[in-house]
Amino acid sequence: MTAAGTGTRVAALREALATRVVVADGAMGTMLQEQNPTLDDFQQLEGCNEVLNVTRPDIVRSVHREYFAAGVDCVETNTFGANLSALGEYDIAGRIHELSEAGARIARETADEFTAEDGRQRWVLGSMGPGTKLPTLGHVGYGALRDGFAQNAEGLVAGGADALLVETTQDLLQTKAALVGARRAMDALGVRLPLICSLAFETTGTMLLGSEIGAALTALEPLGIDMIGLNCSTGPAEMTEHLRHLARHARIPLMCMPNAGLPVLTADGAYFPLSPPELADAQETFVREYGLSLVGGCCGTTPEHLRQVVERVRELSPTQRDPRPEPGRRRCTSRCRSGRTPRIWRSVSAPTPTGRRSSARRCWRGAGTTVWRWPASRSARAPTCWICAWTMSAATVWRTWRSWPAASRPRRHCRSCWTPPRST
Repeated sequence: MTAAGTGTRVAALREALATRVVVADGAMGTMLQEQNPTLDDFQQLEGCNEVLNVTRPDIVRSVHREYFAAGVDCVETNTFGANLSALGEYDIAGRIHELSEAGARIARETADEFTAEDGRQRWVLGSMGPGTKLPTLGHVGYGALRDGFAQNAEGLVAGGADALLVETTQDLLQTKAALVGARRAMDALGVRLPLICSLAFETTGTMLLGSEIGAALTALEPLGIDMIGLNCSTGPAEMTEHLRHLARHARIPLMCMPNAGLPVLTADGAYFPLSPPELADAQETFVREYGLSLVGGCCGTTPEHLRQVVERVRELSPTQRDPRPEPGRRRCTSRCRSGRTPRIWRSVSAPTPTGRRSSARRCWRGAGTTVWRWPASRSARAPTCWICAWTMSAATVWRTWRSWPAASRPRRHCRSCWTPPRST
């Protein structure tokens, strides 16, 4: 596998994502389990599907072949759990790179096999799952998690992945660790692959730890990702509002890989009720209304689901969007005393007479000059932005704002300022 060949494939993938709808595969785990692998196949590590990349590559290859035969453009590698926390539970964290490279190589060989048959380019998405521990809750350190994801990404690149897909993320700090780890791996190897980030939202409308879609977009888009979207957790019906928000505000292309509906528990296990035509209807609607560039399936979806999706979106191009990003930086909302134009604000810690420290707002380039003091009386003119009150703690500002009569109460924050947390 030459660097030139990899570069050509990656360039073709970027062009395809920009000009048409690219279709990825569906569920992997359930397809593997249908092959009834034995405990020996798992090397006595029951449930560790990534081990099958080494012990039973024929099983993994057969799944990729079924999806390519259904007409998809790309498949995901069998490396969803090839990360520090997931493999650490099997005491094989030292095999992250080995299993990642093996999974990518199987997918690469299968993709090249189908490309050679008809000349149509197929691609490999390197799957980087979330793992089983959440750094925000202190389950694992950020640095260790980031380095583990870096090993995962290095193995995927070495095996021939054309893009890296950080998927099913539930914790923004874990997501950042995966994205930063992937970037470090690509920098170390001297390659630049598309970096895709796919989030998982609960039926409550937020991620597992409570982050809503706007916060996730604001936090992740500056990390240099090439595409953002949703996968897993719910069916397409529950993803509509989140995709609408992304379509309105995201500067980068969008993707969606939903489950085949919400699972229904039966005596024989979980059952996903969404039929292939229903998934195809949903994906076609998403492409037309929200301009998706990459579609696919997740839990419960089969090659038949994806075959019908391919038929529906084959001739479509992503709808042109006019995104209007929400402001994410805090700016000075009034003129500095120095007469300079408004600058970006920063918070500096200043001691109060009681020895406690509060957040003081000073101009970034205004030589430390104060821009606003909170009015001495209620009759005084209110500042444009209440968080610009100088040397006042968040608690004092909040109580002061609440004490103003509703009719003359100043806005809580200006257009570009974020709302600080309420005092405790």
